[in-house]
Amino acid sequence: MECVKVRSSKRLSKKCKRHAEDKENKLKQHHECDTEHMDDDSSSTLLDLEASLDCLYEKRSSTREAGLKGMIDAFVARVMTHFVDDKYETLTHQILSSIKQSSSTEAALAGRALAMVSITAGAGKVAEHVFEASFPHLSKISKLGRDSAARVSAIEALGMLAFVGGVDLEEASAMEVLWQIVIHKGSAHADQTLGTSKPTPPVKAAAITAWSLLLSTLSSKRVMALQLPSVLGALSCLLEDPDVGVCKAAGEAIALLFEVGSIHLLEEQALGEAGRARRRKKDPSRGAASGTWWRLSKVVRVMRLCVKLKHGDSLKIGTWSQTVQLNAFRRLLGEGFQRHLQENDLLHQVFNFAPSNAVVSKGTAKQQKHQNCMASKMKTQLMNQRRCALEATRKFNDGSVEIC
Repeated sequence: MECVKVRSSKRLSKKCKRHAEDKENKLKQHHECDTEHMDDDSSSTLLDLEASLDCLYEKRSSTREAGLKGMIDAFVARVMTHFVDDKYETLTHQILSSIKQSSSTEAALAGRALAMVSITAGAGKVAEHVFEASFPHLSKISKLGRDSAARVSAIEALGMLAFVGGVDLEEASAMEVLWQIVIHKGSAHADQTLGTSKPTPPVKAAAITAWSLLLSTLSSKRVMALQLPSVLGALSCLLEDPDVGVCKAAGEAIALLFEVGSIHLLEEQALGEAGRARRRKKDPSRGAASGTWWRLSKVVRVMRLCVKLKHGDSLKIGTWSQTVQLNAFRRLLGEGFQRHLQENDLLHQVFNFAPSNAVVSKGTAKQQKHQNCMASKMKTQLMNQRRCALEATRKFNDGSVEIC
């Protein structure tokens, strides 16, 4: 029996195959309990993951890259939670070793692989460990990486790892790293003051998007602590950026701020500015910024869409927060998004989604308790965001979405 199934366009190296063949008998013995409830595809995916992990120990970069590609394909194709729970420390260590390599291709692949580990593990101790171990390395590459693709991958991984496994202080630290990239203006002075190298447009767009993903989890109280005037001022300037990706990401971040923040406080600030109109007329520089709040309030409207799924299911998206989260998972999961939405408990909790053919996963009482707490937290956040969204709709129902 061929122990490693590969696509013609994405073959593991011969050395990886030999490792898989050597491990086949061991897997049958040590994973007998795990594979009793698996179908043939899941068993094959398990073998692929073992072979791919072995490849990460090799010295040749092309072999490690093949292993990372195989690992990503396996995690996209199936929800292999048991494998991650058993090997998360080894996976994290070996993938981080690849992230620190000089090869930009390997570093970019490793960033996505690390994000896939976190998504597969779901909220809990495993995801927290992965985030804590990865944060210093991902932060450094995100801010100072020389290759644009590697930086984008590290930024996306940092955002997802903090979203799944970060607690309040750690999540705030990740947001700070991302914001330093967002506000970098490309000067040598900014390099020194922010400790960040000049970001290319794709890097800046990725940083805004990852920052927005973490923003989507904050309460209104924490949002108001972000010094909104300066944050919105910086984002509104980026609406005029010549790069479409940066402009679009900034527009989505602004829409999200109006949704998750206290919309009435933003309006009060706008009214306060309008009340000082006479003084602005005497100061052209202040006059140029006087209409910022009004312009932004007129372009924000609640995002609504319905994603059609298999088995007659559909996922209804009614807030900007959900839209930002949906786009983040879609980018990383690619063609595996549908399967993960059907089978991955993390996505069920994030989107408050229950598939019609749901299979109840087995777990310990401690794991079940943690999942219930996570689901309760997500449900509370969703209800708060919906209330803000409904309020925004009533106040700005004559507006339209205009994102560059």
